[in-house]
Amino acid sequence: MKVRLKVEGGDKLARRLQMLAEETAREHMREAALAGAEVIRAEAAEKAPRGETGTLKDDIQKEIKKQTKSRVDIHVGPGKKAWYGRLVEEGHAVVRNGKTIGHAPPYPFLRPAFDEKTGEAQEVMVKELRRRLKL
Repeated sequence: MKVRLKVEGGDKLARRLQMLAEETAREHMREAALAGAEVIRAEAAEKAPRGETGTLKDDIQKEIKKQTKSRVDIHVGPGKKAWYGRLVEEGHAVVRNGKTIGHAPPYPFLRPAFDEKTGEAQEVMVKELRRRLKL
């Protein structure tokens, strides 16, 4: 799932970012993107099922996957401890001794968090960029 915030055109933010040194612009973009991703991460953690151990709920993370001066790709989802989160999200077959004996239904928590909080995440990113660029 992706949230895209484009900073381009005649916008004050884009002009201000273009005037900055690349490393400074990257830092501002990174911090703004992480702030926005936190909104979605927190909502996904809230919506994730607790289960018996609470591992899935407690292991929703955000991680920068790729970054350029004007773009930051962040992954929000279960960490290594909760590797099975995608199975919970999408549902899966239950297999024993090589035979399918049933199906675990999906329990979506990431997609609803993304759908409900994308707008808020974008607002947080813009607000953080404005704060950092003093606009």
